[in-house]
Amino acid sequence: MSDDQQQVECGEHGATPPTFICQHLQHGEGLGFNQGYDPEQPDAAYPDAWCDQCDAVLEQEGEWNARAEAFAGIRLVCAGCYCQIRARNWRQDEEALDGLIADSFDYLQAQQDSFMTTFRVGEHERWDWYQESGQLVFSDGGKPVVACAVDFVGTFSSHSDTWMWAWANESFLAPVKARSQEVRELGEALNYLKLACAIWPADPVDGWEMTAVMARQLGAIGAYRAPSEQGFLYMVVREAHWVN
Repeated sequence: MSDDQQQVECGEHGATPPTFICQHLQHGEGLGFNQGYDPEQPDAAYPDAWCDQCDAVLEQEGEWNARAEAFAGIRLVCAGCYCQIRARNWRQDEEALDGLIADSFDYLQAQQDSFMTTFRVGEHERWDWYQESGQLVFSDGGKPVVACAVDFVGTFSSHSDTWMWAWANESFLAPVKARSQEVRELGEALNYLKLACAIWPADPVDGWEMTAVMARQLGAIGAYRAPSEQGFLYMVVREAHWVN
């Protein structure tokens, strides 16, 4: 199984975590992409993967036995190659995904207008977020004035130009990232790569798109994007109130 703590050297991507795929995926296109999560690493960023043909053989055999493994011809690849191979072989309804994102944007925009106006977001002197309490707090004159209950959506890295879902980020505490799993489950049910996979090439707009999807899924009243040294942290707001 893949181990994100180890590194493998790739001529194209340098040192990255290793993972394993079937021989058909390596040079294939549109073959389907089935992911196998290790129970000990259920949130792995690069789970082992195999094509639809291998999945059919696996189903026939009922387990990874000699025949199934011989047919798969497992190959070691780096995380960078893995992402390229995944994008090339993943099968999904692009039109349906675009529709989901568009509908989610419409929902978030309506909620955001009310949230921003009601709590004068953008006018306060300071903001701070706290993982332990799951709060985003706006302050003026050194005193908190608005407190928001938030759930982390994910992060965009300007260093690697990638999106990472909160559920896969080991630096986040469980309570503040737990509900991002609901979007993962939706993505797995509908087979949408961007919703089901931990990390993938992205830009800041992708971050807002994923935030909109999560906001609609959870019935959030708004969203917020906090800058960091490495990019942006996106969160949705469940509830907000003025602090007396």
